[in-house]
Amino acid sequence: MGYKSTMRYTLKQLQQRKTLCTAQSCNLKIETATMRVWLSRCSVEDGKPYNNKVSVEKLVKGRWVTVYQYQAK
Repeated sequence: MGYKSTMRYTLKQLQQRKTLCTAQSCNLKIETATMRVWLSRCSVEDGKPYNNKVSVEKLVKGRWVTVYQYQAK
């Protein structure tokens, strides 16, 4: 998709935020009208590419799309 963002939350910042919603493997930490930030509860032992995976979704044409992921540190 080519989306780039300079805003990356640290693990500490995300852990200090209230969990807004719990999904199967992630906690929703930030939600706006056009963006969601999820912090995974899974680790490399569960098959994730790295620990503390953050997924950022954007609302694109009425659908939530993951635009990037990174490891929170």
